[in-house]
Amino acid sequence: MATRVRARTAIEGEEDGASGSRSVRRALEIFELMLARGEALAVVEIVSALKIPKSTAYELARTLTEAGYLERMGKEGRLFLGRKLFELGMMYRSQIDLLKEGSQVVEALRDATGETVQFSVLENEMMLVLIKEEGSHPIRIISRVGSRVPINWAAAARLLVSDLDDATLQEMLKRTIVQSPSGKAVMEVDKLIQQIRKFRKQGYAVEINEANDHAGCVAAPVIDATGRCIAAISVVAPEQRLGKASRDKLIEAVRAAADGLSHRLGAP
Repeated sequence: MATRVRARTAIEGEEDGASGSRSVRRALEIFELMLARGEALAVVEIVSALKIPKSTAYELARTLTEAGYLERMGKEGRLFLGRKLFELGMMYRSQIDLLKEGSQVVEALRDATGETVQFSVLENEMMLVLIKEEGSHPIRIISRVGSRVPINWAAAARLLVSDLDDATLQEMLKRTIVQSPSGKAVMEVDKLIQQIRKFRKQGYAVEINEANDHAGCVAAPVIDATGRCIAAISVVAPEQRLGKASRDKLIEAVRAAADGLSHRLGAP
């Protein structure tokens, strides 16, 4: 008897999995049909074209509409591709373009400034350095691709979380802030949030001696077509080359580089 129960459970699991896979395939077929037709469709047209049960088509249409993958259009409520698919497409585009065009921008900015340039993204609530070009000055800051930095250490990191609301930032910073090697990183959550809002509003961020003694950086956000900061470009330099005059020139250069990449990614 026990053997029969186990076999029956396994078969039911396989049937559930098959049913789920079939629903996914049918949803993809609906997307492809709309893409091929290039127009909104009524559910009866979907049923006719794909030869699926009417009840299944209506259930899929309801589920996909509620999730934002389909949208109803016009008085007749015909269905077409929704905003969620647009967002997924823009995310795919931004990731592909980021790695290709980001490396070109980083190299050009390094050549223009002579300083070490980093290209970073947010991953698991820390700043992750994806691309890096070492500076050409005899005295320069050495950084490493793949290094992860807490939000309260780096100027670029504060830009990367600047789209989060205050409540989300509060919770995240409480979990992740740690003191830096220099002992000068900002540890007060409210002060960090004020800095994050200020940096995003002015379009650049500056940090000197907060992560490491006698070093700092200036950074600017890379914005995608939805207006979100998806990466940050930063110029890292010794403290002696970050006096006001030099710093202002670096800010201008990094902002121009980030703005140029943002526009290529479709930023408004």
